Amino acid sequence: MTIAPGPVGVLDRDMSATSLLTIFSEAKTCLEQACGDDPLLRDVSNRIYMMEISEEGMKGVTGCIPTHSDLLNAAIASMPDDKFSGLKSALATDKQHLHWRVDEGRYYAEGADVGAGYKEGNMHALLIGSENCPIKAEDFLLGFFLLAPRTLYRDHSHLAPELYLPLTGPHGWRFDQGDWEDFEAGQAIYNAPGVVHATRVYDIPFLALFAWTRDIGSACRVVPTDDWPEVEAELHRA
Repeated sequence: MTIAPGPVGVLDRDMSATSLLTIFSEAKTCLEQACGDDPLLRDVSNRIYMMEISEEGMKGVTGCIPTHSDLLNAAIASMPDDKFSGLKSALATDKQHLHWRVDEGRYYAEGADVGAGYKEGNMHALLIGSENCPIKAEDFLLGFFLLAPRTLYRDHSHLAPELYLPLTGPHGWRFDQGDWEDFEAGQAIYNAPGVVHATRVYDIPFLALFAWTRDIGSACRVVPTDDWPEVEAELHRA
C-alpha cells in the first residue's frame, strides 16, 4: 500500500525543548511501568535513569514530519487512554517537535528484501541516539516506531538487544519463525540478540516505543520465510 505524503513541518529548535522534555518524561514513565522488576527489561529504564536530561540539552533538534502525518495522527488517536493518557496527550500536541524520518534501508544490508509494505509505510523518531534527537548517546537508541495498517514487518534479526512497548494494538508477533501470537498495547516485548522476529499489523496502525541497548551499529539481517506472500495476501484481503 502507498501512504500519501503529509505536509512537511520544521519547527524552531529552541521553542521545541519544553515539548520534547514532556514527551520524553511521559515515555520514560510508560517504560518504567511496563518494565517492572524484569531484569532484562530494567536494563532500558536503568540506562535512561543514568543519563543527563535537561531542557537546555534538547535545543538542538530540528522537528519535522516529512510524510505519513495522517497515519501518525491515526496511530496516536488509537493509543488507549487508560494506559497511555499522558504520552498520548503529549504526542497529539507536540509530535511535530520530534525529528521523524523514514527508514530507507539504513538499518539493513544493501539490497535486503524488507518488502514493499515496510518501505512504503514506516517512520520513526528518536528520543535518544547519536543524531537529531533530544538526548545524545553513543550506543543506545530509544524512540517511536510507526507502521501502516496491513503491513508485514518481515522476519529479521540483529545483534542489538531490543525492547518494544506497543502503544497501539493488538498486533501479531512471531519469534524464531514460530506461530503467530497477538500482543495488546502495553505488553512489553524483549528480543534477545539474534532472535528472529516479525510483526504483522492489522487494522490499527502500529505505534511503539523501542529501544536498542547496545550494538546499535550492527545491521539487521532479513531472514527469508516461505509464507511471506501468504501472510501479506491475507493482510490485504482482510
